Amino acid sequence: MHLILTALFLSCAAPAPAQVAVSTPAATVDQVYKPVNTRDPLVPSTVYGDQKGTTAKPKDKSGAAAQAVEKGTFTIYGLTLTGIMEDSRGRQALMRDASGTVYLLKAGRLTDAKKKPVPGVSGVVKGKQVILMTDDKQVRHLNLRENE
Repeated sequence: MHLILTALFLSCAAPAPAQVAVSTPAATVDQVYKPVNTRDPLVPSTVYGDQKGTTAKPKDKSGAAAQAVEKGTFTIYGLTLTGIMEDSRGRQALMRDASGTVYLLKAGRLTDAKKKPVPGVSGVVKGKQVILMTDDKQVRHLNLRENE
């Protein structure tokens, strides 16, 4: 019985607090986080670079620099619907032309890869369909997954 009481007494005794000695200083954020790209990871990136912009011009599939869209050269009939995205600000549609240039339909306005509005073209995203309209009353319906 005496042995059991001694065992209980020893198991109930609180252990002495451990002594912790730090031999190295704590690492700072600059020492731990050394990114290859110094862009702020919490700022949304743009299509062709970070928030500082890029000096290089976007290129199409042939390797030539993409040109700004002029009113007389653009046609809505050359576009194919690549995808539809939705976020808290609304629905957006991503489209491409035959040369691979990317266009974005957002808030009723069609913009090119440089985020410049395409003159005379507007549109709306409805479900899995995009309806594009021009100033001269041309209308084009694009359906998602139309080519598959």
